[in-house]
Formats: sequence, structure tokens, C-alpha cells
Amino acid sequence: MAIGNSFIDEIKSKVNIVDVIGREVPLKQSGSNFKGLCPFHNEKTPSFMVNEQKQIFNCFGCGEKGDVIHFVQRFNNMEFMEACEKLAEEYNIEIPKYGTRRKEDLSRYYEINSVAARFFFDNLTRCANPGYTYIRKRGISDETIKHFGLGYSPNSWNSLYKYLQSKGVSDDDMLKLGLVTQGKKGVYDKFRGRLMFPIFNTRGKVIGFGGRALGDEMPKYLNSPESEVFLKKNNLYALNFTKKNVSDENQVIMVEGYMDAISLYQNGICNVVASLGTALTENQCQLITRYTKNVVLSYDSDSAGIKAALRGIDVMRSSHANVRILQVTGGKDPDEFVKKYGKQEFLKLVNGAAPATDFTLEMTKKKYNLSDNLEIIEYIRSCVPILKKLGAVEQDLYVKKLASEFDISEHSILTEIASDESRHSSPYPENSRKAREFKNDRYGNDERLEVSLLYILTRDTRYLDNFKEDDIEFRTVLGRELYNIASKLISRNGMAEINIDDIYKELDTEDEKALKDILSNIRIGADESSYYRECYVKYVQMHYGEKIIELQNAIAVAEKLGNEEEISRLAMQLQDIEEKRRKVR
Repeated sequence: MAIGNSFIDEIKSKVNIVDVIGREVPLKQSGSNFKGLCPFHNEKTPSFMVNEQKQIFNCFGCGEKGDVIHFVQRFNNMEFMEACEKLAEEYNIEIPKYGTRRKEDLSRYYEINSVAARFFFDNLTRCANPGYTYIRKRGISDETIKHFGLGYSPNSWNSLYKYLQSKGVSDDDMLKLGLVTQGKKGVYDKFRGRLMFPIFNTRGKVIGFGGRALGDEMPKYLNSPESEVFLKKNNLYALNFTKKNVSDENQVIMVEGYMDAISLYQNGICNVVASLGTALTENQCQLITRYTKNVVLSYDSDSAGIKAALRGIDVMRSSHANVRILQVTGGKDPDEFVKKYGKQEFLKLVNGAAPATDFTLEMTKKKYNLSDNLEIIEYIRSCVPILKKLGAVEQDLYVKKLASEFDISEHSILTEIASDESRHSSPYPENSRKAREFKNDRYGNDERLEVSLLYILTRDTRYLDNFKEDDIEFRTVLGRELYNIASKLISRNGMAEINIDDIYKELDTEDEKALKDILSNIRIGADESSYYRECYVKYVQMHYGEKIIELQNAIAVAEKLGNEEEISRLAMQLQDIEEKRRKVR
């Protein structure tokens, strides 16, 4: 949704930044400013300043600064539009209606779902019913019921249908949202005789429902079908309630079921979400990594749960998350465990969760009889694809671990890895378009950023020296190709600028088209140095981010091995990189 400048200006003029920040951060007046402890990093001496006259904040400790909208964004982990709407609603500022009728339709769908959620909630809480009996037996308090908006769908043919009709909701809208079903004898309720879990998006809008059977009905869990407002792959259950806890803890515990998430939350473990009963998706990973890169997967310990965890590891790693796996002992799920043993015992499981690679290797090991040398060989070979996915530091640690465990040389394992890469390498030249297609490669943020950096050479070829001084590596296929072409042209012709057409001449048709597609969205502007600085900061944050995740994984492995010397060495590296990344802002 596009936002006009007048709307933003109205927010800034009507909203006092001291009032907004003061609700979250205790502030004391200090001269013309207000001072407090920064909510964005740990500190004992206040360095967080709020200037009421200029309506800005600035932390002299971590460097975070901005206006009231930025504070709400950062504090609540919101998108810009979400922060604007939150402030507008709190201060009774009219939100302009941009866009098409589709936007209005979505608002209507949210409202219909909200009405249905209230219907289910009232049915659960206002009179005796099987849903309330069940949920109380599961140890869920009235306070938690209210907090999560739990409900009950009466075991009748069309009670919700009639209720929504009385509120003026059309059959067509009910059907679109999956609240009712069209049968041979007419329209009837989709959810009947079930405990209801409303599903919210991160903005607190009801987008769908999950219904749990209270008897032997199948399926045990019935979810809303996908609609214009509900896409399971884009959402996580309970994140609307827990996103601040996740951000504050800098860790999320991801469970499978609604009840697991609710039970943990009730027992004081609030940095939790559930994956809506689907295989973890890239969109869900991107969503959760807005709040933290540290993910603990707590799935069931049966074969289905193990497979889901293994799939989740790969998907999470694509989002550069630091993944660990928690397996609840005794075959219990998180809900059952935390009720029996309490918060502290569950947190011990969280702290002892296995690094993702440890878990993957352990699950792989169970397939083999390791008293047989031939099966040991097969096991080591089956570890190769796992090791190939790791960064250099983490791979080195696990090669050492496997070599020590089975009394074989590290060289032999590294040879297996090299041989596997050779067997599976593309038959096409590395820089060709077919090679990228063979690897199923797509243009992503890394490639676009590298092209953005190289594009500045069309203005000033001296930036080639900046690349070397700033240790910028061009690691994508297209980036390396463009860098080599640019270096050759500059060396050969000694030009102050490069004509982009000269680069196009060096590329094949497919690569030329791809480059033009990327460049169509790039604007350098009048100030090359500012443009370069902006690209460099993005490069450093991305590059160091990957290094930090790699080192965190390596430290987790060293902790498991009890190697204090290695832990100390890696921790110093991690501290150094985090300090370097913090300075480049």
C-alpha cells in the first residue's frame, strides 16, 4: 500500500515521540532532552536520548536513531506501513484509502473472520460445552483462553452460517473464507463440534482458523482453506503475540502444534511459534528471521517429526538462520513435558538442543551398523552431502570430529568431499548460462548487490581499487564474470569510465539480458561516493552475517565436544567480526 507524504507528516505532527517511547522506556529529563536505557542493546549507563523539539531519538551506545515511526518499527519488529497504521490507530488519524477495490475487500474479510472468532469465543466461554471441558482438562487457564481468543464451534449443522447471515455476511464471502461449505442440501458450517484456534497475522488480523476434533473425528485438525487473506506458507501461529518476546530473547522455539505453543506460553516460555501443521516454508523462515536468526526446532520425535526437522534445517539455513534441534525426552511433546516438569526443565532442554549438523549426522548414523567396517564407510560417504552444505569453519570442525570418532584421517574425508563435487559438477563451463540453470541458480540479493557495486565503474573506474582495499569479493557467477570483464577493459584501455555497451559486447545473449534486467532497477544518482558507501554497508552486513552464523554453529559444535580452547578461539573471532560489522553502519 502506497502512503502519501501528507499522511506521514500528519503522524509526525500529531504524535509526540516522548509519549510513544516513554510507554516502553523509562525516561528522565536531562536538559532539553530525555534520557533512558536503550531498548535495542544491553547497557547499564543510559546513552539513549530523545529530543522532543526535533522529534528524534539517538542511542550513542549502539548508534540506533530515527523518528517516531522508525522507533515503532524497530521496537515492534514491524514493516514501515505496519508502524504507520499502528500509530494512526492509536492517535485517531485517518488512514488514507489507496489502491483498488481488492484492498477494501481484504478489510471486509478480516472483519468477517473477526466476527466469526467472536462467535466461537462466546460459545466456548458463556455456557457449558465440550470444548471448554476439554481445554480446562488440558490445563489451559481462562486467562490464556482469552489471550489467544480460543473458541468452540457448536456441533450443529449451520449455527455459524445463520449467525453470519444475521450480520449481513453474504454466502459468497463465507465460502471464500472457508467458514462454510456448499453441499447438495445447501450451505453448512465447515467447523462443527471442534475447539477453535483463531490464526492471526503479525498485524493482529484474524486470517483463518484451526479446529481440533474433541472425539475420534477425522481429521484431528481441520484448518481453514487458503484464501485471499490466508496463506499458510506465509504465516506462523502465535507470532502476533510473541514477536516481541522472540526479538527480546533473540531466539525462537518453533513447535508443531497449537497446543504446544499455547502451553509453553502459559508456562512463561513466550518466545514460541507453531508452523501451522505444514512443512516449513521459505516464506515462514524469512518471516521469523525478521525477529531473530536463532531458531530452535522442537518437533515430535517420531519418524514424521524427524523428517520435518531435517527438511526444516535445510530451509532455515537458506535464510542464514542458526538452527538447533530440541528433542523432548521420553517421546513427550512440549505441551506434555512442560506441564509435568515445568519451565526450568524445559529451558534445560532448550539450552541443550543439538546443533543442526549434529542432529543430521546422528539421524543418518542410525541407518547403519557401525560395528561393520563396510557400513562405516557407507556412513562416512552419506555424510559427505551434509558436510558440503557447511561453511569452511564448520566443515573443518565436523571433518575433525568424524575422523576422530572413527580413527580415520581427515584427508580421506576431504578427498571424499572433493570426489563427490567432481562427480556432481556441471558438464557446462562455470560461467555459462547453462551451468547456472543446471545448478537451478536464480538471481538473488547477492548477485544484485554485486552488480550494483560493479555498475559504479561505468562512472569512475578508480573504484576498482576500492574493491581491493575494502576486501570485496565477487562470489556469484555473474559478479565474477562482470568483474573480470571490467578489469580487462580497464587494464587494456586505461579508461576513466567504462561504457556499459562494451561490457554487453563481452557477454552472451542470455547474460546480457539478465544484466539489463538487474540494471533496470539501479539508479546511482549524482553522488557516487554515497552510492558506493550504501552498497558497501549492505555488502559488509550480508558477508559478516554469514560469517557470524558460521562461527555460532562452530562454537555450538566445540561446546558439545568440550573443547574449551577452540571455544575461546572462535569466540574471539566472533567478537571481532561482530565489532567490525557494528562499526560499518
